Amino acid sequence: MAGHVVVTGGASGIGAAVVDQLRERGHAVTVWDLSEPDRDDVGHRRLDVTDADAVATALTAAERERGVVRHLVTSHGIRGAYVPALELDPAGVRRLLDVHVVGTLLTASAVVRRLVELDAASGASVVTLASTTAYGGWANQSDYGVAKAAVRQLTENLAIEWAGLGVRVNAVAPGHTRTPMVQDLIDHGYDVAPVEARTPLGRLCTPAEMAREIVHLLLDATFTTGVCVPVDGGWTAVGK
Repeated sequence: MAGHVVVTGGASGIGAAVVDQLRERGHAVTVWDLSEPDRDDVGHRRLDVTDADAVATALTAAERERGVVRHLVTSHGIRGAYVPALELDPAGVRRLLDVHVVGTLLTASAVVRRLVELDAASGASVVTLASTTAYGGWANQSDYGVAKAAVRQLTENLAIEWAGLGVRVNAVAPGHTRTPMVQDLIDHGYDVAPVEARTPLGRLCTPAEMAREIVHLLLDATFTTGVCVPVDGGWTAVGK
């Protein structure tokens, strides 16, 4: 049954691909993003996900415009510094944790709290975005990787807490995906050849491929909750 879905960070990259596939399946979609989506068949609210009052206001507006929000994909995010821990700027680390972890918690909690108020939580679902950097230790990832590990843990915690309400909460852990953010890194000299060589499937993921897994967890995996699925071409399966 089609319903109303909010996609944070849905103006570009993986989030935009999720929006495309949800619209193809007949769902109403509202995008919460600081950027404007390049389409006119979805709702949009310019939103900082770390602002609890703004999230509450955006949810009220989304419900008024397109009906009760039944599902949420938290695809928002900002890039890490990609520098050694000794060179990290504490203010930048705090902002990154705020966006990824607090922003995920605030948006998910707002949606589920409203569904509880309406006695309509059963059958709802949330999909968060972690990362392959949430698994194991990585050099130059003491900000972004730590934030994504926290999102992975948060997903498990929320899944346990909200299962009794009938709400499923899952995560995907994207591997290297050719999003605009990654393409910008490539354009500035990031060499993806070693990444492709280490990846068993031998290439980067596309946003559409990533979105298919997200939509599957969101809508179709009705007995799955509390999991984090690496969508990485086999990257995390490599033992060396």
